[in-house]
Amino acid sequence: MIRRVVVVVPAANEERRIARCLTAIAVARTCLYRVSSRVTVRTVVALDGCRDETAAIAAAWSGVQPITLQAGNVGAARRAGTSAALAGAGPLSELWLAHTDADSQVPANWLTRMVREADLGAHLVLGTAVPGPALGAAAQARWLTRHHLRENHPHVHGTNFGIRADAYLGLGGWQPLVTGEDADLARRAARAGHLRISRTAAIPVVTSVRRGGRAPEGFSDYLSDLCPAPAADTTKVMT
Repeated sequence: MIRRVVVVVPAANEERRIARCLTAIAVARTCLYRVSSRVTVRTVVALDGCRDETAAIAAAWSGVQPITLQAGNVGAARRAGTSAALAGAGPLSELWLAHTDADSQVPANWLTRMVREADLGAHLVLGTAVPGPALGAAAQARWLTRHHLRENHPHVHGTNFGIRADAYLGLGGWQPLVTGEDADLARRAARAGHLRISRTAAIPVVTSVRRGGRAPEGFSDYLSDLCPAPAADTTKVMT
């Protein structure tokens, strides 16, 4: 049974978006506390080479632990943040690691659903991503033709990824990949054969539609291929 949750957020120069991300996490934490008094939640923000005000903004939040690194690598940032989450964590089978991104906003039921899935036996929860309205109606329509927003969907998004701590360590954790670290860890979990993986569309995360992404060949590049015309960077889309 899950008794502790740590949300891990890699961030690289996200001063424009980190407050919205942490606000959404705080709402999700409050919603979880309303239905479960046994679970505690904290957040680790892995500040990867930040040269703007991201660190100062994160440090001002209650329940947020900022850590710093200079990797320029999302896989390394997720790994460093997770290592901080594991420090003094107690029984690993009771710790849930929830992962999102600094340019994303999780839904209010995000942590509640993840903990419920874990209590039902899931070792890994893979959520969906949904682009926000700033992408534009035409691009939204094209995006939806390529994504199956249903239970047991085939997608993997690092910004909507949860895993039990003992399963995480058993798989060797995040690898320091500049992109595709999420698919890599999910693939290893599937190959393990003994881990239960829940793929749910019930907790979609919305992430930025910016074209200047942090990971090469990541979600921003995907959006550029999908819709070459520039879009305003004012809303959230899911990675």
